[in-house]
Amino acid sequence: MTPVFFEGMFGLGDNIYQRPFLRHFPGAFIRTPWPELYSDLDVHCVRSNTVLRTQRKNEIRTDHDFAVQPKNAKTTRICYGPQELESGGIIDAFRKQFGVPGPLVFDLPSFNDLHRRIPTDCRIAVIRPATVRTEWASASRNPDPHYLNVAARMLRQLGFFVVSVADTEPGVEWIVGPVPAADLTLHKGELSLTQLCTLYERAACVVSPVGFSIPMAIAYNTPLFVVAGGRGGHNAPEVVTDPAMPLEKTRWAIPANYCRCTDANHNCDKTIADFEEKFYGWLHEVVF
Repeated sequence: MTPVFFEGMFGLGDNIYQRPFLRHFPGAFIRTPWPELYSDLDVHCVRSNTVLRTQRKNEIRTDHDFAVQPKNAKTTRICYGPQELESGGIIDAFRKQFGVPGPLVFDLPSFNDLHRRIPTDCRIAVIRPATVRTEWASASRNPDPHYLNVAARMLRQLGFFVVSVADTEPGVEWIVGPVPAADLTLHKGELSLTQLCTLYERAACVVSPVGFSIPMAIAYNTPLFVVAGGRGGHNAPEVVTDPAMPLEKTRWAIPANYCRCTDANHNCDKTIADFEEKFYGWLHEVVF
């Protein structure tokens, strides 16, 4: 039988999006720097050898055994670009490339690997600060960091233990604006992938810009509040989520004059009207 090999994408969020489709290909091979995400599926992970910083870090420190790329395999390249994002979104692009219209199960393995500095006796809220990285700069996508700081402050006032998570490095990836006020700041990539997943699974809620938080929180059925910025042509709700996903606990705060551009550096209007009321409403409707 001819092996099936997928040349997968390397982004953390993209690999979470790929997972529901790979479930339909038992015994398949996937090139990925995030093998832990597929540890409970019947798939074989092939080392990516990527030079991308965060991905390479995980590939070096993972305990997962990588498989050898099969010879004479039926190979399919999985990817999306501006055309796919603007015409249907990530999940729609993957449906076509994998050839799987559905059904799709959006989940992730449970790792039970909580970082020692994160308490187990309180309600945890995860904050993702807005960052820019040189590998894939998209400043226009980020929200105004003011709103993330407002959310962090409100969460602490309501008794949540706020954990702010990022993987920064001087000159390579940095936080935009003031650092969110948090009870625990882990901004230097202190969390392994399994610790990050455990944090998202156990959290009472997640507040984040567009990024990997969206598929990760949804996969763990964790309440998610997405603070949108600009570049909506590539980052709007209908682009990065799909009706097939369980979205009952997910809400968005979108700028009143939401910019639908596709420019990574456009000066988009990121003003969100009545942010505190929207955030407070989500907390009491979904989280409490």
